[in-house]
Amino acid sequence: MLDKIFASLGLITCLVLTLHMCVGTALQRRLEALPRAIWRWLGRHLTWRFDTEARRHAARQAALQAINRAKRAANDDGLWEGNVYRPKRFEGKPPKPH
Repeated sequence: MLDKIFASLGLITCLVLTLHMCVGTALQRRLEALPRAIWRWLGRHLTWRFDTEARRHAARQAALQAINRAKRAANDDGLWEGNVYRPKRFEGKPPKPH
């Protein structure tokens, strides 16, 4: 059953490619541009639903809250270099393994 499905998909692919080679260059370009145009249209019309200022603001606030929680959790007075935290307990020699 599965082999017949793959064989029919292969045959359909070959027929579509053969027809594509038989048409003229201008029509080939239009046929190749159609999926790109559909993808661009979908991108323009669907991203505005998910990419809103409120979502970006909420994500920014969540990131800042996570950073502040991490800073409060590190209570051994380590050194912050930009967004990199270096705890004082890691200075010096590392402890011996078991």
